[in-house]
Amino acid sequence: MDQNYSAAELRLAKNHARYALMTMFFFAGFTFATLFSRMPALKIIYDFNFTGLGLMELSMSIGGLLIMPVCSNLANRYGSKNLTLMGFVVATLFALIPIMPSKYLLFPVCMAYGMFVSLFDIAINGNSILVEKAYKRSILSKFHAIYYVGTLTGALVAILFLTLEIPTWAHFATASLGIFTELTLLRPYLIKERPKKHTEDKKFRLLFPKGILLLIAFFALFSRVIEGVVSTWSTTYMNEVITLPQNLAPVGLAVYASFMSVGRFMGDIVRNRFSETFILVICSCIACLGLAMFASAASFGDAAFGISVVALFITGIGMSCIVPIVYSQAGSQPDVTPGTGIAMVNTISGTGFLFGPFLIANIADIFGLRVSFVYVWTLSIAMGILATILWRRNGKPKHK
Repeated sequence: MDQNYSAAELRLAKNHARYALMTMFFFAGFTFATLFSRMPALKIIYDFNFTGLGLMELSMSIGGLLIMPVCSNLANRYGSKNLTLMGFVVATLFALIPIMPSKYLLFPVCMAYGMFVSLFDIAINGNSILVEKAYKRSILSKFHAIYYVGTLTGALVAILFLTLEIPTWAHFATASLGIFTELTLLRPYLIKERPKKHTEDKKFRLLFPKGILLLIAFFALFSRVIEGVVSTWSTTYMNEVITLPQNLAPVGLAVYASFMSVGRFMGDIVRNRFSETFILVICSCIACLGLAMFASAASFGDAAFGISVVALFITGIGMSCIVPIVYSQAGSQPDVTPGTGIAMVNTISGTGFLFGPFLIANIADIFGLRVSFVYVWTLSIAMGILATILWRRNGKPKHK
């Protein structure tokens, strides 16, 4: 932030930036819930099987992966505030998803959507780290908590829209309009970084993580697969396996999102008290328990609905603090800007969406959707092992 500001102006500027970012995170979560609450409807619109839905998600992932190696360069050159302009493109492409005349035209639209979502994700997370530094205390978890408040709201709105039989295209258009409105009104309040002066930043280079960033990147890889699969497939699971009607199926996503938001609101308190790597170990164990329950919920007969809800609650609590810690550590490394650090980690972790949801879809078509969640559970075990390695590398947990 500009050092020529007075103390009062700095305080006002960071407060404005904070609330603007909270609104952007909210609408990002709202849009996410809109998309995946309507997955059963998109399955019907485009006559997809599970693999078809997986290909749709794979197209988004490929788009995100293709743009990721240059995200760090774009963050260096233009800054996170300027990159939030990509949100307008995200809103436009999002509105097109349910109205494409052919599934073969849908896939390139989804690929472009994934590209610009990745850029927008880098932008708002990079700017949120600047705001955290301005406050000189941990507040990043609250931004990600607001994301899941938006996801919860989006799931509840989806239940309402489905019950009222509002068309899918109108539902998507509503979310798109919300993105356009909040970006237009609030983007000017974000913090603008000082431009980088190093000559090497003038050329585009493929930047990949190394050292501690590489360890963080691989942990993020497992966590993003788990969070992505649970978020994107929980509604379909509740509809196909737990046999809830389509208008009530988003209740699973609502439960998961609500406890993700609760955990993230509490996350900054926990981060200020305990070692971040120790928190990752505990969160991994909790998530592993929740996913084991969710994968086996259908075996409990009449209690399947209750078990699945409790499982999503536990999984939500376990996964809640992971992403804020990963982004905080990635964005706080020396010699890189926040946006660059996050982009470098995402270069590895972004590949998780390539083999995550798509593999889930193929397993679901062959063995059934409930069996596919066993794969997700094994990833939680791998995540716990890697979290333990990171913890031991950083020493025993200490009260802060």
